[in-house]
Amino acid sequence: MKTFLVLTLLALLQSAVAEPPKRVLFIGNSYTSGIRGTLNAMLKHEGIDAEVEYLTPGGKTLAWHWENGSQQRIREDNWDVVVLQDQSQTPAYPGIQESFFKASGQLVRFIQAQGAQAMFYMTWGRRDGDKQNRALAPDYTAMQDRLSASYAKAAEMNKASLAPCGEAWRRVREADPALGKKLYKKDGSHPSAQGAYLVAATFTAILFEKVPSSIRFEGGLKPAERKVILRAVEQTLRH
Repeated sequence: MKTFLVLTLLALLQSAVAEPPKRVLFIGNSYTSGIRGTLNAMLKHEGIDAEVEYLTPGGKTLAWHWENGSQQRIREDNWDVVVLQDQSQTPAYPGIQESFFKASGQLVRFIQAQGAQAMFYMTWGRRDGDKQNRALAPDYTAMQDRLSASYAKAAEMNKASLAPCGEAWRRVREADPALGKKLYKKDGSHPSAQGAYLVAATFTAILFEKVPSSIRFEGGLKPAERKVILRAVEQTLRH
């Protein structure tokens, strides 16, 4: 499964946006709103001129977005890229992941029909596994494997690109376990300042062709933390 995932990620990264976008819309929930301030600040600091907007009501799924008018927001402006992020558990488990695949397909087709590119925002497993789904995700790695596989599959099925934030997250956890735990807020789920920095760096690199190691925005992080995070992002995007 890991070999298949690596090959799939490489193919999806090669199909990333053709040129830096001028207008980007993020559709998701608190996992996206939690990185909004950091991403905006990073883009400004790096001199990247792009209009980025967010549609991120807390806890909502892509199915909810499809059923509650997100098409209007996609249609009413000339977006270059629309980024899709589902609720943190939905893509991971049989019985609910079907709604992820269905809604993501509906949204991608609609996005592409408007002349925009679709990109999936791969999220991360919870710090200590999923307490609500112990049988399937007893720890972080099990949950990350499930999320990564589903996001990669959805992107491949829909001919969309993929921001592998969850895989960069995994690399930080493997390289520096203490920092890996600091990527989370106290709830063990949402992104901390370090986690938001990782996600922002991933999108800055993918969308705007910025080499991660060249990012100078500090975001309140220690130099050693930035170094590990940016290296993890760069390695994820290269491999």
